[in-house]
Amino acid sequence: MAMAKVFFSDLKTGRCSSVVEARLLRFWEARNVKRGGELMWMDLLMVDVNSTVMQVTITAGRLPQFREKLHAGTMFSVSGFDVSRCAQNFRLTDSSLMIRFNESTSFQELTDPDSPLPEEAFRFRNHSELIGLANTNTQLPDIIGEILSVKSTVCDPPEEKNRVMVTLKLDR
Repeated sequence: MAMAKVFFSDLKTGRCSSVVEARLLRFWEARNVKRGGELMWMDLLMVDVNSTVMQVTITAGRLPQFREKLHAGTMFSVSGFDVSRCAQNFRLTDSSLMIRFNESTSFQELTDPDSPLPEEAFRFRNHSELIGLANTNTQLPDIIGEILSVKSTVCDPPEEKNRVMVTLKLDR
C-alpha cells in the first residue's frame, strides 16, 4: 500500500508516516565549541513543491546513515520522521515546526518527482519586520537589500507560473 503524499504545510507535531517530496537547499554541521567542536547534529533546509521551506535535523548518531546522500540541489522522498516545534531562539524558517529524523526515517533520492520542485527559496521581510528582529537573537537575515523594481517577463507561456524580474539594491 502506497503512503500518502503530503506537503510541509500539512505536517502536525508527532510521528509522520506520510511521504514528502522536497529538494535539499543547503546543510551545515552544528558543533559544540565547549566540547572541542564535538558534532551535535546536521541542520538542513528543504523546500517542497509549494515553495514551503522546512528545517530538518539529523542527530550525530543517525548522521552516518544519511551523510553520503547529502548534496545541495538533490531531490528526496522523505518519510517516517518526527515533527516537532522549533526552539524559538533557533528558528531557521517561517514555519514553527521542524522535522527530526528517527530510526525509521526513509530518505530516498528522487530522479523524477511527481511535481517540479523549486531550486531555491527566499524570505522577504519589510523594513519594520527587520527592525523588530534587531537584537532579538532569534533570526539572522542572510542578505539585506531594497527592491527597486519588479517587472514581468515577456516570454512566459500562459500555462506556467508568473515569472518576474526583480532589481535588488544590496547594502555593503
